[in-house]
Amino acid sequence: MSEEVASGARRQQAQAQHQTQTQCQAQPQHQVKTQRQPRPQALLSVDFEDWHQLVRRRLGDAGWRQRTDALPRQTHRLLALFDELGVKATFFVLGIAARAYPELVELIAADGHEIASHGDQHRPVHTQTIAELSADLRSARQTIEQITGRSPRGYRAPAFSITQSARWAYEVLVAEGFDYDSSVHDSPRIRRRITPPSASPHLVQLPGGSIWELPLAVWRIGGMPLPVGGASYWSLLPRSVVLGGLHRAGSMPALYLHPHELDPQPLRSGLSHSAGPSQRVRARARELRRNAARRRAAPIVRAIAQHFELITYREAHAELEASRCARPGALPNEGEGLRRPL
Repeated sequence: MSEEVASGARRQQAQAQHQTQTQCQAQPQHQVKTQRQPRPQALLSVDFEDWHQLVRRRLGDAGWRQRTDALPRQTHRLLALFDELGVKATFFVLGIAARAYPELVELIAADGHEIASHGDQHRPVHTQTIAELSADLRSARQTIEQITGRSPRGYRAPAFSITQSARWAYEVLVAEGFDYDSSVHDSPRIRRRITPPSASPHLVQLPGGSIWELPLAVWRIGGMPLPVGGASYWSLLPRSVVLGGLHRAGSMPALYLHPHELDPQPLRSGLSHSAGPSQRVRARARELRRNAARRRAAPIVRAIAQHFELITYREAHAELEASRCARPGALPNEGEGLRRPL
C-alpha cells in the first residue's frame, strides 16, 4: 500500500472516529431506558407488505397493483394484537404497499409504532447496482416522509437479500443516512447468506461511518443454525423450541412477522379473471404454504410476550448507542472486504 493510500485510509478512520464521538455527545438521554425489566428483551418487527400484491406480480398477473380488503383486515388484526399485549413494533414499510394503502401507514404511525424502510419495489439487493439501490431507498423514504412526516432510520432488505455478494450495500445505507439494518438472517434457506460475527446486535465499521446490524434470531445447535425468529418457522417448531431457541439466540433476538400471517381468514391471492391455469395452480401452492404459518403466529407472539420484553428497533438502537458511548471498542464489529458492483 502506498503512503498516499495509507494516509487516505487514516484520514477516513479519523473522520469515522470523530463522527462517533459527535454522535455520542449528541445522544438524547431521554430515549434510553434507565431501568431494566427482569425479562430479557426481544425486538418486535413487521415486514409491512401486501402478500397478495407481491404474489400476483410474481405470477405475471396484469392486475397485480389492484387493492383488496385483505391488507386492511390483516393490519387491524396486527394492531389489535399489539394493543392487547401493550407493545409497540417496528414496521419495515414497503414503498409500493405504502402508496397503495397510505391510510394504513398513517394508522400504524398514529398508534405509536416505529416506521422503518423495507425498500420500494421489493427487489433483492444482490440483483441491484449501487445506483439502483440508492434510488430504491430514496423512493421509499420519500413515500414514508410524505405519509408520516418522518424519515425512516432503519432498513430491512427484501427477502434478507444483503448476502455475501452484496456487502457493499452497507456503504449505501450509511451514505443514505440509516442508523441500523436488520437484513442478516443466518437461515439455511438463504443462498450465500452472511454468517454474522455475533448473533447479537453488532456494529459494521466502514470508512465513511458505521451502522448497526441487528440479525434475525437464530439458535445455533452444534454449529448448525435453527431460525426461531419468524412466523414461517414457528409453523414448523414446537412452542417450547421457539422459546428455548430465543433464549439462546444472543442478546436482543429479533422477531419478524408479515401482515398476512395474522389474517383471520384463509389466504387467497386474488388473481384477476384473465389469469391462466398455470398461474392459478402456482398461486394455490403459495396459499397452502402460507396458511400454515397464519394459524400459529398470534399464539406464538403471545407466548413470547410472556417471556420477553418486546421493544422496537428504535429503542434498541438508543440502548446500543448508549452502550457504545459508555464502552467504546467493547462491541463486536465487522466491515472488512466490502465490494461494490460496477
